[in-house]
Amino acid sequence: QEISTIQDSKLSAFRRRHLGFVFQDFNLLDTFNNQDNIFLPLVLSNEKYRTMKGKLDPLARELGISDLMKKFPYECSGGQKQRVAIARALITKPELILADEPTGALDSRSTEELLTLFQRINETGQTILMVTHSVKAASHAKRVLFIKDGTVFHQIYRGDKSREGMYEAISDTLSLLSREDGRHV
Repeated sequence: QEISTIQDSKLSAFRRRHLGFVFQDFNLLDTFNNQDNIFLPLVLSNEKYRTMKGKLDPLARELGISDLMKKFPYECSGGQKQRVAIARALITKPELILADEPTGALDSRSTEELLTLFQRINETGQTILMVTHSVKAASHAKRVLFIKDGTVFHQIYRGDKSREGMYEAISDTLSLLSREDGRHV
């Protein structure tokens, strides 16, 4: 659907139904417990509690956050907050998950867990578009696009490359970009 033609009054509903968002800083509401944070897009769509709970329970189990539902975000680690944010993004079963630097606020262990989780989610058919400056995060992807001056400069498809092979291909491309610009990218 051409989103530039959607009326402003209907844009929020379109985003709620078709897109899930995962942010670097989680964007969780500290005055809501984790369950209510996850329920938020469903509440805005006027879902009944029983329906919301039926969607949440299996999702929380899959993400390993069932025991965090009554806690508040400020009581959780960065990795736990990001899993709650992912649950909120997935609860509406959107066609596309948009992830903006989702590993930026995480330690290395939580980063690896999140990237593995994204791979597992992607393998179920969920499309994830992740914006990142992290070569490590990008090396988990099936396809990497390099944007330079607002246009696609280059792309790499995983194919049969290992994660290490992707890491090397991404690093090589960044080195090429750096040499062309005469500065570090």
